[in-house]
Amino acid sequence: MMYLHTPRLSPCVKWLIGANVVVFILQMMPSVGDALTGLCALRPYEGFSRFQLWRLATYMFLHAPNELFHILFNMLTLWWFGAELEEIWGRRKFLAFYFVCGVGAGLFSLLYFFVNPYVIIIGASGAVLGLLTAYAVYYPHRQVMLFGIFPMRMRTLVIGYAVISVLFSIRGGGNVAHLTHLGGIAVAWVYLKAGPAARVGFNKWMFRMKRRG
Repeated sequence: MMYLHTPRLSPCVKWLIGANVVVFILQMMPSVGDALTGLCALRPYEGFSRFQLWRLATYMFLHAPNELFHILFNMLTLWWFGAELEEIWGRRKFLAFYFVCGVGAGLFSLLYFFVNPYVIIIGASGAVLGLLTAYAVYYPHRQVMLFGIFPMRMRTLVIGYAVISVLFSIRGGGNVAHLTHLGGIAVAWVYLKAGPAARVGFNKWMFRMKRRG
């Protein structure tokens, strides 16, 4: 995937990329990397049985040290699509959305408990796909170049990711956490679509309660 426009690095995007790169370098050090994975990776067993909730946030700063494409794809996507969203929302809302998507994707991943409770889940893909979904909501008809060759609209791209994630989540197998990807997309969509409607409904309810009071 290639974005047709390269935005400048915004402050939060720069900080997130820097944090991920630093952690990735530490992971390449055998003893340090093993310790980081043991403490910060998301495992459904620890999440449910031991209530180690910090893993829902820390797992998205880890990437497979032997798979450079993993972190490269996530950080480029974070840059290409996150920087413009940060300019629209501001730093606070952008970071809140990023972590809501990442933690939400982690919660989806806990469902692996019923299939493989000891699976290790790492990577920023859930949060990054949440940003991709938000970008598609704001700019559904903007185009990206899939594999640098095929033009595709943002909305079509995200729907394609969602369909693939559903199919492979049902099928199982492989070393890609498709359920995490699906979680990031779903949480982003609900946050952006249902969130405003929920706030409007809550405000109307509060107004009626005040009138009754």
